[in-house]
Amino acid sequence: MTEPTAVRGPSDYRDPHLEHRKAQERAHFAAGDANTDPMSSLITIELNVTELCNRKCVFCPRVDPAIYPNQNLNMDRAMVDRVADEMVRLGLRSRLSFSGFGEPLLHKSFPEIVRTLRARLPENTIEVNTNGDRLTAARIRELFAAGLTYLYINLYDGPEQAAHFEAMVADAGAPEGRWKLRPHWVGAEKDFGLTLNNRSGMVNAPEAGIGPLATALSTRCHYPFYKMLIDWNGDVMFCSNDWGREIKIGNLGSQGLDELWLAQKMFEVRRRLMTGDRGFSPCAKCSVHGTLSGGPSFRTLVRHYLDRGALPAAELPADLADLKR
Repeated sequence: MTEPTAVRGPSDYRDPHLEHRKAQERAHFAAGDANTDPMSSLITIELNVTELCNRKCVFCPRVDPAIYPNQNLNMDRAMVDRVADEMVRLGLRSRLSFSGFGEPLLHKSFPEIVRTLRARLPENTIEVNTNGDRLTAARIRELFAAGLTYLYINLYDGPEQAAHFEAMVADAGAPEGRWKLRPHWVGAEKDFGLTLNNRSGMVNAPEAGIGPLATALSTRCHYPFYKMLIDWNGDVMFCSNDWGREIKIGNLGSQGLDELWLAQKMFEVRRRLMTGDRGFSPCAKCSVHGTLSGGPSFRTLVRHYLDRGALPAAELPADLADLKR
């Protein structure tokens, strides 16, 4: 077991991508009333469209097939339509992020998925995180033509990759400001807790500076307050870092997005994380700091639970006293 390093505060993190995320968060809440609508807290819907990946990275559970085998399991068109239907029904401004547990570009119909969602959701941000191995200039042009908003290319091997992808996006004529290269080779002490983590305790890679925790962190976590993960089969997980799929909230095939986001099981998890209680699995094993984003969503949902009487005011941490009516 690895002893956790001292927990750092938000000012200790310098990943430039974090500022991009915070700007998106501000824009999200500027477009609606975060004080009265609990669904406005749902900033990001992460989609795991495939259980395939072409890599076995040391900092990923896939490095060991016995722990995380590669499986040809893919989200079908009906589930993509279901996501769009629910977002339209609820008028959600949420960002759609293709990332999850696999490599999105290995889904054979990925451009069509983007095209389908863009046709139904003309104003929503649609983004993809990719390892870039399947990218070409033609594929980049196809994705932006389909309606992609942002392309994030994760550089896992080293800084020498940057020139290759910079030339590729230039050849593709990718829109300025709509693509980013994200370094993932820098190691756990320099990655700001955003690009490398222990995947809720499923990764033990001392060479990358990550591994299981000896004791649980004692910080709050905002992830279940602002992000939902929808798996390839419609299962909704409580957190995108729950690679072991330990806490399943329900399934979008038979439940509404609002029903899932405001489910009792989600409330029970949030109630504990609100006070920094990570003493349950998988949170007890997770190395993610958890408060670098999602502050407005956190406050929105705490206020919602207070207003409906689900959360007694006496349980409120002192720094949230201003939320009491």
